[in-house]
Amino acid sequence: MTDGAPQLPRGWHGRLGVLPPFPGKLRAVDAAATFSIWLKGNEHAAELWPRAPFHVDLHDRIQRQMWMGCYEPHVTRCLTAILAPGQTFLDIGAHIGYHSHFAAGLVGAAGAVHSFEPDPAVFQRLSRNLSSFPWARTQNSAVWQATCSLEFERSFSSSESGWGALTAVRDFSKGEHIRVNAIALDDWESSAQPSSIDVAKIDAEGAELSILSGARKTLQKFRPLILAEISAPLLKQGGSSASSLVSELARLGYRTLVLDYGRFAPFTEIPDYHFVDCLCIPEERTDTVCRKLELHGFRK
Repeated sequence: MTDGAPQLPRGWHGRLGVLPPFPGKLRAVDAAATFSIWLKGNEHAAELWPRAPFHVDLHDRIQRQMWMGCYEPHVTRCLTAILAPGQTFLDIGAHIGYHSHFAAGLVGAAGAVHSFEPDPAVFQRLSRNLSSFPWARTQNSAVWQATCSLEFERSFSSSESGWGALTAVRDFSKGEHIRVNAIALDDWESSAQPSSIDVAKIDAEGAELSILSGARKTLQKFRPLILAEISAPLLKQGGSSASSLVSELARLGYRTLVLDYGRFAPFTEIPDYHFVDCLCIPEERTDTVCRKLELHGFRK
């Protein structure tokens, strides 16, 4: 594959997903969404895989990008490189299921997808979006360092459905507060008994260190690749830092690479206002995984 667009399913209907970043790209997405809302309303469906509609609300900023196929293209390209038929994918903080849906098509009926989302309204759309894949299972819960009940603040913005967070991490005192179930990944693994865990995506609004604390046995047993959004401001709000998270991953035997459009590089310290998407690789598999990335168009 050349250093162009990430590999997308043949049935993908996004108009801008095949284009590299350019100034004004997201403004073009917003303009297209506004016009589509005027024509047909805010509820639309894209098609990532044949006969598997993916439903979005065009009033939501991120869902507009999903609709147009340009949401985190470096992550979808990475998934194409590292996830194979028959494998198992965990999506922690799955939101409405964009990456879960994409992964479900990659692993196929011989594989498995397990998606966790605490917000009940967001979870409803997640479940709908994965309903075409019997091998994709959803769980309306947060993932945490222990199995318990926690307080969750739902997003206070109608256009930002992904801004909800556990109040143990941050509390803006602006959104609706609800009780949600939380589960430690080690407890989930003991109960679900998956035959493998090959890739785990963690996007948990600053709760990543607590998630790792409750997943040590699972990570040691399966040694999955970890796709993680490392957000310095969100981690700081939770009393931690990006460097602390990367140091903990290193203690667990993981090397952290920063993914960008068409590139990967070792993690270095980032400013307090910055965030990066990362692939965390077990030390013993670094060379093999890096070769896979290069074969799928990533450059060092």
